[in-house]
Amino acid sequence: MKVCAVVVTFNRKELLMDCLEALLKQKRPLDAIYIVDNASTDGTPGSLQEKGYIDDPDGSIKTIEDHGGNPVKTVYVRMKENTGGAGGFHEGIRRAHTEGYDWIWVMDDDVEPLDDTLEKLLRAAEKIPEDVSAVAPVRFFRGSLFNLETKTFDFRNPLKHFTYNVITEDDLNEEYFRVAAISFEGPLIRGDAIERIGYPDRDLFIIADDTDYAIRLQTYGSIYMISGARLIKKVAGDGGFSWKDFYYLRNLVYLDMKYGENPAVRYLRPLRTFCFSAYICLKRKPSSFRYLLRALWEGYTLKKGRTLEPGEF
Repeated sequence: MKVCAVVVTFNRKELLMDCLEALLKQKRPLDAIYIVDNASTDGTPGSLQEKGYIDDPDGSIKTIEDHGGNPVKTVYVRMKENTGGAGGFHEGIRRAHTEGYDWIWVMDDDVEPLDDTLEKLLRAAEKIPEDVSAVAPVRFFRGSLFNLETKTFDFRNPLKHFTYNVITEDDLNEEYFRVAAISFEGPLIRGDAIERIGYPDRDLFIIADDTDYAIRLQTYGSIYMISGARLIKKVAGDGGFSWKDFYYLRNLVYLDMKYGENPAVRYLRPLRTFCFSAYICLKRKPSSFRYLLRALWEGYTLKKGRTLEPGEF
């Protein structure tokens, strides 16, 4: 069985080094690590070269050793521009899938799996008595459960957010349990599922690309969270209001339009999401309100792509 990791990074070289170090400590050795660099400007290629992960800052394939002395192929892909998390994961998963890996372990650069995380994910995937498209570790932030994963999607009720029934500490009493949503922060995805559904939608740029992919994965098989498999999340949102909130609103409206099972969900629930975003915007950065109107319109019209530059507001 061939297993690789795909790590997407942008301007967080210190966090990336910690993540890669954790991958090389896995008790179940990885066969390869794909590093997708979204055109970082902070010296990421130089740091990777200095640490011995790559030979060429413009793109590199190299074999190194993990902490157990096992060979690990490292593939460094430097994108020509920042394609967002969605573009980075599309490219990394596409390359890994083309190479025929049975399982692809997907993560951002700001997470750190424990040394037995991969081992526990694979063991659970073999044990679950049904078709599984992905298994995911439990994320912790500053010692507490980072419980944003949801066990249920609702594309029928316009009065509910489409994600609800988030996981709790009580769920961790089970060895494993089904979830509907996963973040691209540690899920182990079956290669056969990727063969069936394709790659993440790179045109979503950032935010909700993982949610869209989770919905698609469940057309192949169930997604399970593995209670004993743990992962440390090292960065969380600061509670401010920024250009990322434009993509948050646009892409959530897009998901309602794409998956909504009735007109009320497709056309009314986005207004509920808009009102929530507008309240935060007017409270923290009222000058950006016009961007929210644009995001709402783009979501309604199913417009995707990098339509707002990072840092534009």
